[in-house]
Amino acid sequence: MIRYLISDLHLSDKRPDLIRAFVQMMGELTNKHPDKDAELYIIGDFYEAWIGDDYQPDWNQPIEASLRQLSDAGIALFFIHGNRDFLIGNEWCQRVGATLLTEQTLIHSPTHPILLTHGDEYCQEDTEYQTFRTMVRTPKWQQQILSMPLEKRMALAAQLRNDSKNMSAEKSQYIMDVTPSSVQESLTRNHTKVVIHGHTHRPAFHINEHYARCVLGDWDDQIWLAYLDDTQVCQLSCEVDTFLTKGLNGLQPVHHLTL
Repeated sequence: MIRYLISDLHLSDKRPDLIRAFVQMMGELTNKHPDKDAELYIIGDFYEAWIGDDYQPDWNQPIEASLRQLSDAGIALFFIHGNRDFLIGNEWCQRVGATLLTEQTLIHSPTHPILLTHGDEYCQEDTEYQTFRTMVRTPKWQQQILSMPLEKRMALAAQLRNDSKNMSAEKSQYIMDVTPSSVQESLTRNHTKVVIHGHTHRPAFHINEHYARCVLGDWDDQIWLAYLDDTQVCQLSCEVDTFLTKGLNGLQPVHHLTL
């Protein structure tokens, strides 16, 4: 069994090149595993913004179709909310054949249990963001937003993105990175020493005497794909144009952790 992991694609109509790359990747993964011996985990911020499952723009149709093709082929598909797509619900999951996982989910390998999470909950030094995060994750707030007309939700999403960019520009990199004690606390609570997350856009493998923390890469100038098998976690990457030309064969190893 091989598990693929992606995070922080931020797909939108502003990046048709990333949409093409994603659809191409899904097609290649589907064809690569005719024996259904694979799983795909999308670990948050799949879209640049998601304003409700009733939002179905034309640019999103090939994205959902490629996911449906993957899941129909027998490759299990899993999704974890990020900070930009926390309004994805059961309707979207049913359309693409995905299973919605809890914010922090343990998966098991022959050597270690591994914690999967988007990772924004670890940025505890950013108290302003954590206050906002607590508010938008409440059912009451989400129900209120989803009851608004689509046009108003689209305007609100644009406003929140602009506010987020302005706030990020004023904050230090330290504040927006993970708080080590928060990572350690969650690993202790889940009885594991390995975590894979996204969110920070700082792809790397951090290994110390207490735990291994694998940070997934974000899609922008580069395409990223990680895989987990019985013995290792490996992260691959290449430029967008290279991927569109060579597909999975264009990806090169960047980070590696032996389990």
